[in-house]
This record gives sequence, C-alpha cells and structure tokens, in this order.
Amino acid sequence: MAVSITQTANPAGVSSSGNVATYTDAAIGTAHPDRIVVVLVGTELTSATINSCTLGGTAMNAGTQANQGVVFSQLFYLAYPTGTTATVAVTFGANPNNTQNHIAVYNVSDGAFSSAGGDSSTDARDDLPTTGSSTIAAGGGMLAVAAGATDTQIRAWTNLGEDIDDDAGALRFTTAFSTTAGTATRTVDGANNEDVAMSWIIFTNLTPSSSVS
Repeated sequence: MAVSITQTANPAGVSSSGNVATYTDAAIGTAHPDRIVVVLVGTELTSATINSCTLGGTAMNAGTQANQGVVFSQLFYLAYPTGTTATVAVTFGANPNNTQNHIAVYNVSDGAFSSAGGDSSTDARDDLPTTGSSTIAAGGGMLAVAAGATDTQIRAWTNLGEDIDDDAGALRFTTAFSTTAGTATRTVDGANNEDVAMSWIIFTNLTPSSSVS
C-alpha cells in the first residue's frame, strides 16, 4: 500500500476558553490500524504561538512551527487507529477568538513520519514561502498549511495540490498535499508585503501495512 491523504474536517475557528481552542467531535475519518491523524493549524494574533494540541485527550506530536509577524502555522500528528470523531484542543500562547484561529484535519493511511519543516516571508508575492528542494519518496506523501495576514488574498501552490483556501476572518488559511513521488521546490504565494507562515510534513510509505486494500 502507498500513503493516502484525505481531508476529514475543515471547521471554522472557535472562540478559545482561556488560551485553548476546542473543536468538539471533529471528523477524523475511517478507523484502521495504520491511521495517522494530522491537525493543521493557522492563527493570526499577537503572541499567539501554537504551543500544543491534543486529540481525544492525547498529546499529539508537533511538526515545525512557522511564524512571521502575527501569523503562525503548525502541524500536529498522532497514530490514532480507533474512532471516527475526536475532540481537538489547541493550546496557544494567547487567547484567540473565532476569527483568529482555524484548523483542518486529515486522515493519513499507510504512512510513517519522515520529516517536517517550516518557512515564512514578509513579502509573499516576491519572496514565496518555500520548502526548498523537498522529496516525496515512492509511495509517500506530503501535507502543508499556510497562514497569511491578507485574508482576502486567493492562494496558489506550486508542486502541491491545493485543498483548502479559506478566508478565515483575520487570516487566510490554506492547505495542500501530494502523493506524487519526486523532488521539487514547493511554494505558496501571497500578496505584496504580506506576512505568511507555512509548515509541512512528509510521510514515507509504511511497510508492511496492516490496512485492508
């Protein structure tokens, strides 16, 4: 089997309770032994570092946080074989309201964590946030998220397939992924003099797999 990536939830931002934004019973997709749930987070709020995330009360592994100005992006991942919904709770360094934070949830099957990274820009039109030269191995996959300060700016990704491009209130929230093997420079664009933060994660093919084809 090869890595499969499926979006399962794209809930609008929620008002935080203190500095914790709780997304109750988010869809996490079909249960299976080799499922990894990935939560992609974006925020725009001064000092709103994305500190941690739990899935069903269990701490998730953190990827690489990216930050530029008041925008932040981050991915969290966790092997989570059971259930079709789970509550996602994201802890921030500040108290965002429902227009200042946004998440998406993805089901990754038959994958193993390989690497993660982040990049940012103060001018996403002329200095695009980039993964640099990045490789998706045969049977692998890649997920990325970007948060942009200009909420009305439509995004375009290079060498990743755009999945979400939402005006999330205070920020633009966009995600992309690919399961096409190869080495490429992958980017997301933005507006002139716009702050954008981008984070990504790469999975390799899990062998052997216990998933049912």
